[in-house]
Amino acid sequence: MKAEKIPALIGFVLIILLAFLIIWKAGIFGVSESRLEQDARERQHVENGWEMAQAVNEDICAMLFYDESRENYAYSIYLTKKGLSYGYFYRQGGTDTYMEEGVKGVVFEDKGIALLSLNEDKVCKIVAVDGNREEKVIQVDSGEPFAVVLPIDCGAITMYDAQENIVTLYDTFTGA
Repeated sequence: MKAEKIPALIGFVLIILLAFLIIWKAGIFGVSESRLEQDARERQHVENGWEMAQAVNEDICAMLFYDESRENYAYSIYLTKKGLSYGYFYRQGGTDTYMEEGVKGVVFEDKGIALLSLNEDKVCKIVAVDGNREEKVIQVDSGEPFAVVLPIDCGAITMYDAQENIVTLYDTFTGA
């Protein structure tokens, strides 16, 4: 009787392993929020000594890594997926001249907007109009690089430097 159950048990274990491999390859498992920085540093080959500006919400994680001189930098953006999935999935990264010279806005049609900058323009305040037409004011350190994540339903985004001059936003529509 026991000899008959061994092939059935082996078959059951193989089916479980096959199901696990199919699920794994389907891209259901992303990176947990607690491992985002580590994954981005590995993916972008970012040194551990570099500083990081990060913003995360339930849909987007935006990270900007930079060295002490701010001459070397890299950004990473992770998104969640709709449906049956877990964690955040790498979407894009690298370097972008607009982040050096100003503020780069990356728009994802169903997720939100990521604002990234080494802050050469000395932005100190970001004002975004939300879906209820109320202004949301976000203070940032004018001497530090920043990453900010805004919901997709925000309206106009206006940024100011310390002298209340409006700072230009360079935005990119990426879809989702």
